[in-house]
Amino acid sequence: MASATPIQNRPYRSHKVPACTRCRSRKIRCHIDIPGEPCLSCRERRLKCQYVESSTTSSPTDEGGDRRPSKRRRHSEPEEGPARPRSAPILHKATNNPSASIMLAPHLAEDVDIFNRHISQHRKVGSEAEPSNYQTLLHDTKDPVVYLTVPRFRTGLPPNSGCGREQLEIVEQVMGPFKREVVELYFKHVHYHFPVLDDETCETLRSGQLSKISNSLMCVLYAIGSPLWPRSETLKMHPRPDSHYVWNKGISATLEDFLSPGMPTIQAAVLDQVGRPSVSIIGNITLCGRTVSLAQTFGLHRDPSKWNITENEKSVRIRLWWCVLITDHWSSAAYGAPPHISQGYYDVPRPTVSFLISPKATLQQKQATTCFVHLCALTELLGEILPLVYQIEPDRQQLAREIGRFKGKLKDLEAQLPEWLPLPNRPGTPMLWLCFLSIRLVLARVIFRSAVLDGDSSLGRDRMDQLRIASSAVLDFILTLGQIQFQDFWLPYATHLLVHAITVSLRCTVETQDPEIRNTSVSRLERVIAHIQYAHDNYDWDLALYCLERCADPVSRIASLNSREPPQPSETELTSVVANGNGVDLQSIPALDDATFLLSDILDPNAFDFSWDALWDTPSGMTNFSI
Repeated sequence: MASATPIQNRPYRSHKVPACTRCRSRKIRCHIDIPGEPCLSCRERRLKCQYVESSTTSSPTDEGGDRRPSKRRRHSEPEEGPARPRSAPILHKATNNPSASIMLAPHLAEDVDIFNRHISQHRKVGSEAEPSNYQTLLHDTKDPVVYLTVPRFRTGLPPNSGCGREQLEIVEQVMGPFKREVVELYFKHVHYHFPVLDDETCETLRSGQLSKISNSLMCVLYAIGSPLWPRSETLKMHPRPDSHYVWNKGISATLEDFLSPGMPTIQAAVLDQVGRPSVSIIGNITLCGRTVSLAQTFGLHRDPSKWNITENEKSVRIRLWWCVLITDHWSSAAYGAPPHISQGYYDVPRPTVSFLISPKATLQQKQATTCFVHLCALTELLGEILPLVYQIEPDRQQLAREIGRFKGKLKDLEAQLPEWLPLPNRPGTPMLWLCFLSIRLVLARVIFRSAVLDGDSSLGRDRMDQLRIASSAVLDFILTLGQIQFQDFWLPYATHLLVHAITVSLRCTVETQDPEIRNTSVSRLERVIAHIQYAHDNYDWDLALYCLERCADPVSRIASLNSREPPQPSETELTSVVANGNGVDLQSIPALDDATFLLSDILDPNAFDFSWDALWDTPSGMTNFSI
């Protein structure tokens, strides 16, 4: 374990007082001329001296230390400390280790496991096992788990290239002496709502040993904490760094880390995707695909409960997989691309609150993590619904069968939500409730599509009303939020979910033939726009910005058209107009129920995240379905 404790003095060429790691690696004199301060070489570079303690027994490649093994190491000494049993090897080593482990495909794993067991059975008694590139973690004849050791780095890329090192140095200079405070903001406002990091990593961060964390992960943690700067009593007295600049450095470090990826690469990539403010849709979509691919390569999609690995690594894998699954499914719902992960291709158990956090956690921390556990359950249901949204030619009979099952599951999940869910000032509640209502809206959209495929116009009108009610529920929920809720934890997908709800409500407003329903819908939309504008201006709710850019103008134009709509003429007036040939006045102003009115005249179809033509097929005989 590396230590940053300064040494008071060091005699020249002393073996009793070792040189710092930096001077040893450069084979220069480690001269400590000021007691209690870093050596002269490190002080000139504004660095702290790092020392490898004599009790360390970590891997020769860990932390970039001396790669030569100790000559005095004995086989009787524990390799990784008393907390790690001998029978539980580390599968995924430090990111500066030259090798990495990837999961073999099930059919190959079965073949490898068979011939490896055959070789071990015919090994001579007393002879040591020959080194192998294969590592079997689960000896199951039906479903063995075998990993293959491969080089971590690209050919020509040195193992100590330090991916993200330059970006981290710049970000740390920007943060100045407030690095610990920014990390604490992450723990206070983000970690318990979305527990990506395991207990060991959290303990390392809290103890101030930031140099032990990967460069890319530290960059992203600083980027997540920087927008929360005003919420710290210490930091709000100082100028806040430019969040976009810090995020650009964090994203650059994360992408660079994919050149030699490890578990911290996935952690950094997931936190990158849930960070705010979110400004790059294309960047998030592509990063999501890379993250899912790397997670499956490392075998995070398999249940590690019975594997021969450490308990901490099991915890890392389970919590990290569910975070990957959440980002994949909700980015699909938000951005309009099919999900990368399908049902039936993973068997990782759903985490529990006691599994994710310590029993010593506060009540608010437990409530926040409880919301995360419920979000995992909602995400699984969303993953079952999404294929029906994106299938180009769905099976009508299967669609009808699945709808009933989804309704039942959603109702069961609603009943399982904690009792304090609808109450104010409960951490994690707003985002969880928005996710639940958004799933109900997606399901209503699938139900409406089923009626479209059946060609039943009367059923289609009824389900259009259900769709309008589902979208209105999302908007009514937004109108109930206050300062505490707006300043709570939100995933960046919330802004896209809100855009979808407003867009559906606009569509239903245009399609309805009931003036009272139309006026109510328009009034609700105007209040929602004003409400999130107020939240953006007064509570710094950055999620409102994208929604306002997309929806404020269409809502304003729809409201303007609705206010100019003339009253319905009586039958006598219609006869008089036809007789006198003076119908021009009634047609001079386009009305919402005009058959020539198109919603695409108000909403730019090119501005949508995905093609609505494929999703908004409508039955014949229903008016104003020309989006």
